[in-house]
This record gives sequence, structure tokens and C-alpha cells, in this order.
Amino acid sequence: MSRNVNGLNVVVTGKIDGETRQSAEAKLRAAGAHVQAAVTAGTHLLVTGAAVGATKTNAAARVGAVVVSWSEAMLGRPAPADEGPLVQKGAKVGRQIGPMLALAHEGPLPGAGWLYEIKWDGYRCVARCEGGTVSLQSRNGLALNFPAVVEELEELETDCLLDGEMIMVDAQGRSSFHGLTNARGSGVVYVVFDVLEAQGMDVRGFPLEARQELLHDLVADGRLVQISPAFEDGEALLTHARENELEGIVAKRKGSTYQEGRRGPAWLKIKLRCEQEFVVVGWTPGKNGRVGRIGALVLAVNDDDGMILAGRCGTSTDVESALVLGLLRDLETEVAPSALRLTAEERKECRRDGVTWVRPALVVQVEFQRWTDDGRLWHPSYKGRRVDKQPADVRREPCHEARAAA
Repeated sequence: MSRNVNGLNVVVTGKIDGETRQSAEAKLRAAGAHVQAAVTAGTHLLVTGAAVGATKTNAAARVGAVVVSWSEAMLGRPAPADEGPLVQKGAKVGRQIGPMLALAHEGPLPGAGWLYEIKWDGYRCVARCEGGTVSLQSRNGLALNFPAVVEELEELETDCLLDGEMIMVDAQGRSSFHGLTNARGSGVVYVVFDVLEAQGMDVRGFPLEARQELLHDLVADGRLVQISPAFEDGEALLTHARENELEGIVAKRKGSTYQEGRRGPAWLKIKLRCEQEFVVVGWTPGKNGRVGRIGALVLAVNDDDGMILAGRCGTSTDVESALVLGLLRDLETEVAPSALRLTAEERKECRRDGVTWVRPALVVQVEFQRWTDDGRLWHPSYKGRRVDKQPADVRREPCHEARAAA
């Protein structure tokens, strides 16, 4: 079927599991804001159901239509018209860049031979600046939409490929992921910490210190684009991070090259605050005054053998709860995800609490006090949804108080 949604020519084709034409049309009307948030104005969008063949999708791609799944379209988030969505599905960003990732570190700081930076709490962002045109790409290849940052990057005199973090700074001067997800692009700062290409030359193989020197030649600190400072004294930076309630710090080995898409020992992250992503695999109904709303999200992480439960967490506000519930309704299943390993006691507990299972497609950010001895979250606090992270990448990360070097 074809329908005009907020000025977009949206076509839904194929079979949507468990839906009649009438209920599918009703869902499409209700999802108009989500669909609008998933594409740029004027884009022709093909929303595909479960049984769509390659013939239709290939034909759509040849004429420039954006092809997304029904669930993917629903994972967008409505945004004010003057700001646009944080993520622009279907926007062209060139070859996908898998940024280098840090390995979680436990124990004393590694000491000499390392440089240290603040661990920023935002969206990882690779910026391609070429011929006066700038594109922003998330960690998993989505186009990010921060027009004010783009305008400042367009002023760079040299073509380059930059790596950094898109953050929102709160009143205390800390990067705030919750603030970022609610800012919708206003007041965001792009903190740059590496360069991959400059003047058409690939510099990933240059040592860390040479790349940082080049970065300072390319980028001057501005209002919205700033270079992440690096320090030799990791203990002093760790103390500063602890006193200012920052998420943590990152240690980078001197002389190391940029390993695109790899998580290895050359970059180490030391967390002071327990916060990470989780996959939503179900939800429990609200009680008393919250009937018809989400009581708690059922969270999981991946391990080598599939997925395991990590605990439960409420949502931050009634508005966010309603948005999340709208997304989860389209992902509901009658049974738990096949990859999720449940003990007999866990199955009994989930039946008792009326858990509604969903396909593992939605990723959320959660802050918590610690992991319990049985692998559950202690005092979790919902921070927001992660549209820049893939469910398959979510694994349990260490949470500890970093210790001083011996």
C-alpha cells in the first residue's frame, strides 16, 4: 500500500507478520512520526515486511528509494521540526568506517608509555570532511544529523577523516548521554580525538603521537568542535574524573597505530561509573497507577553461547515509556528469544510477572551501581535508547573502582 505521511511518499509492501491490512494501515498512521524521524524530508521510503523478496527491494534501490524494515522504521524517534532526527536512515555517508574500540581494563593503570584522555559519554562519530562537504557517521554506519557541528567542520581548510564523540555537556561540565538523547541536536559538542585520513593520505598506520600532532594542525578548538586533551599523568586524570563524577578515562599506548573496527589492548577504557548498553528482550506490565504502561524492561547481554538475562529497569519518564512501548509492541513474540538461555527458575519468575517477550532489536543505555554476585544489575537507572549500537555487539562489561598503579 502507498500512503502520504507528513509529506513523504511511504510504501509498505510484503506481509507483516500477524497483521491484517486494516491493522497494518492503522499502525502506519500511528507510526507517522517515527517514519518521519527515520528519513530526510522528501525521501521516498519503502518499508518492508517479513516476506519481501529481493526483486522488490532491488528495484526500489535502483530508483533511489530508501529500503528499511518495518521494525527499523519504528526505531526512529520523533524530533522537533526545526532540528530534525539525530539519525538519518538512508543518508549517504560513503564507505562505512568501523572506529577503533577500547578494551575494558581492570586493575592498576598501565603506567608509563601511555597517554590518557577523558572517557566521553555520547555517540561515537566519524566525520568525513571532503571538498567543503561534511558527513557524520555513527559507529554502526548510520548518518548522524548535527547541522551546527557540520557548519563548523565545513570551515576546515584540509580534507580529512576524523574520529571522536558527539556529546552534550551538562551544567556541571560533564558529558551527559541522557542530555544528548533529549537535546535533539541543540548544544552538542563534537570532541575529536583521532585522525584517519588527511589530504587524501591514509594515516591509520602512523603512531599515535604523530596522528595527534597532525590532528592539532588540522583542527583548531572552536565552539562546537574541540580536540580531546591527552595527558601523561593517568593517576591525576583518574583523580580528576573521580572528583568530578565522570564516567572514566581511556588509556592509549604510545606508538600504537589506528586499528579500524578492532577492539584491542592498545586502547583501554577504565570506568568509574557503571554504565553500558543492554538489549531489551521483554517487558513487564505496570501496576496500580501504571496500568497499560511499562513496569520494567527485561534486559540481556550476549556471551559466547547466546544471551543471558542481566536484570530489569524502568524507563525515565511517562513520555519515554510510551515511546518505548510503541516500539516494543511491534517486536512482541509469544516465546522468549531463541538465543536467550533461561534457567527453570527464571522461566517461572517471568511467567509469574507476566513478561511479554520481544525480538532482541532495541538497545538501551543503563547506569547502575554494580553487578551482583549472580550477574544482575544493582539499582539500575534508565538513560535512553541507543540507535547507534547493534544488539549483537552488546556484552557485559566490567564495573569496578580503578585502583592506583602499584
